Amino acid sequence: MLKSGILKMAFRDFDGVYRSNTSFYGERPSPFLVHYLDKFAVDGHGAGLDLGCGQGRNALYLAGRGFDMQAVDGSAEAIAVLESRAREQRLNISGQVADLAALDIAEDRYRLIIANTSLDHLDEAGGARLAAGMQRGLLRGGLLFVSVFMQDDPGYAAQGRQASETAAYVMHYYRPGELRAQFAGLTLLAYQEEYALDTGHGVPHYHAIARLFARRDD
Repeated sequence: MLKSGILKMAFRDFDGVYRSNTSFYGERPSPFLVHYLDKFAVDGHGAGLDLGCGQGRNALYLAGRGFDMQAVDGSAEAIAVLESRAREQRLNISGQVADLAALDIAEDRYRLIIANTSLDHLDEAGGARLAAGMQRGLLRGGLLFVSVFMQDDPGYAAQGRQASETAAYVMHYYRPGELRAQFAGLTLLAYQEEYALDTGHGVPHYHAIARLFARRDD
C-alpha cells in the first residue's frame, strides 16, 4: 500500500489531468465491462452508479444502453466534461462531484454499480468502506463490475514514481485474491487477474489488474 502526503496532494490535483486532456482515457467504454454485460445478457434498464467515472466513457455507454446513470467523481473538471457530453447525446446521466472516501451510497437502490480502477485510488481502509457500501447499494439481483491495480503493477514497484501518467494517484495496490475476498458476499460471475499492456492512454505501458463481475443474490 502506498500512502504519503505527495500521493494525497496528487489525488486532489486530478483536475489537472482532465483539464489538459478532455478525453484522457478515450471515449470507448471498458471492453471488459461490455463483454460481461453481453455475456450475461444484461438488458439496460434501472438505476446505475459509476464511481470514479472520470470523463464518463463508461457512464455514457451505460446510459446509451438504457440505464438511468448517476456518475460520481472527485474531479469537477471530469464531471463538467461528462455533463456536457450527456447533454449533447441526450442521455439520462446525473453527475456528482464527491470524495469517494466519504461517499454514502443509498441502500438497495442500484441495478448496476461499477468502479473501474477507483477503489485503488483510496487507501486500504477507505476502499474497504466503499466496497461495503457498494454491496449494500445493490438491489437483489443487482450487478457489480470492479477493476483494481495489483501489487505486480509497475506503479507499485516505482513507489509513486513515473510508471504511467496516473501511477502516482493509486493509493492501494491490491494483493492477489484481495478483490475477490472483498466482495465475497456476492455471487461471483467472473473474475480474472492479469498482467497486460495498456495502450489506452499515453505511452504504452503495463498494468497488473484484477477484474470482478458479481451479483447480489441474498
